[in-house]
Amino acid sequence: MIKLKFKNRAVFNEVLAAPYHFKMIQILIWLTERYEVVITSGYRHKDKGVHGTVPCRGVDIRSNIFDNPKELVGIINDVWIYDTNRKDMRCAMLHDTGSGEHIHLQVHPNTLFMGDTDASLPK
Repeated sequence: MIKLKFKNRAVFNEVLAAPYHFKMIQILIWLTERYEVVITSGYRHKDKGVHGTVPCRGVDIRSNIFDNPKELVGIINDVWIYDTNRKDMRCAMLHDTGSGEHIHLQVHPNTLFMGDTDASLPK
C-alpha cells in the first residue's frame, strides 16, 4: 500500500506544477511502499538547486514522524547511490535549512538502486 501525504495544499500544488525525474518517482514509490511519507516541499520555480530542475530532482519529506530519521536516511543511502562518479553525494540528508529539520531527497541521472534491504523502522 502506498502511503503518501502532503504538508498542505500549496505543497500539493508544487508537486503538480512540474514533471518529476523518473528516478525521483522511483525513490518515492520505494519509500511509500515501506513508510508513510509526508512531502513538505517539491518543485520550486526559480530554485537554483534540484528543487528547481525540470524534471524536478528534489523533494523534502517530514522527518519528525519517524522514531529515528537518521536511521531512515542511512537506509535510503545504503540502497540508493546518488552518483557513482561523486561518491560524496547522497540521495538523502537530514538537515535544517532554517524552516525545521526534514529529510531532503535528491536524485541525479546517474542514481542507482543497489537492491533492497530488510531494514525497517518501527512507527
